[in-house]
Amino acid sequence: MEVNVRSPAAAEKEKVETESTLATISLRALVTTKEAGVIIGKGGKNVSEIRDRSGAKVTISEMVQGAYERILTVTGPLDTVAKAFALVARKILDENLDTPSTPNSKSTTIRLLVPHSRMGPVIGKGGCKIKEIQEKSGARCLASEEMLPQSTERTISISGVPDSIHIAVFHVGEELAKHQNDRPSGITPYRPQPRLLYHQAAPVAGNHFYVGLPPGPPHYGREFMPGPPGPINHQPPPGSQAQQIFIPNDMVGCIIGKGGSKINEIRHLSGSHIKIAEPHGNTNERLVTITGTPESNQMALYLLYSRLESERRKPSV
Repeated sequence: MEVNVRSPAAAEKEKVETESTLATISLRALVTTKEAGVIIGKGGKNVSEIRDRSGAKVTISEMVQGAYERILTVTGPLDTVAKAFALVARKILDENLDTPSTPNSKSTTIRLLVPHSRMGPVIGKGGCKIKEIQEKSGARCLASEEMLPQSTERTISISGVPDSIHIAVFHVGEELAKHQNDRPSGITPYRPQPRLLYHQAAPVAGNHFYVGLPPGPPHYGREFMPGPPGPINHQPPPGSQAQQIFIPNDMVGCIIGKGGSKINEIRHLSGSHIKIAEPHGNTNERLVTITGTPESNQMALYLLYSRLESERRKPSV
């Protein structure tokens, strides 16, 4: 008779993984105010249905005046939390909650909030863990490099069909659950920030309006809105608008990132098309054209200015 003898280390690992799966975990995610309205539903009907079907506790933060995002918090055993996020994705996509995903199903994105100090286990050495999660789930997982403003949290954007999101959230939560009893190292949760507000000043040439940033956020160059869109590579969705800003030449690199990683991340998270014009003449500024819905453009501007502010705060070498 063959006896399967496991090492103490293997048994301990299995015990930890089982406990982390059964333990209560709380995952937070960023949602737009529009998505929050869909998730809540008329009279709270949708959120009640998500709670009943998943078995998890699902709450959405109060709306912050001037902010365009809210915090979705899902708490419960990991399997119920992952199921709740899949149901949230179906509600956002206006899908039947009982219909399994197919290759032709629509995709959406869930943006989980993860403390910077706990992002390492989720990404893994050389990105091995996040690649494994992508392979197991079929979802695309993108971990932001920058912490969100005034917080020590980063985001993991999970994009895919609802069933893929279900699997990916489970595996991300599994890694986080293994470390949720670690001593917190100064975690500052992200709180939705009021959106950038603009005020109209004097009109300038070309039928544009000069728009200045109010005191607070960094003021880089000039900003124009609305303006005619420059050449773009795709057909913009209905209701799209174009906004144009100027950024200093020496800041373009931090916006684009290595191999275009930063600009692609901003495009992905915002949903807006972003085009950076080539230098023209002797000017020390570059024109950036942002094309999308008003909401996605606000997100793109917020991310762009956050990136510029982060670069500005870096100590000079």
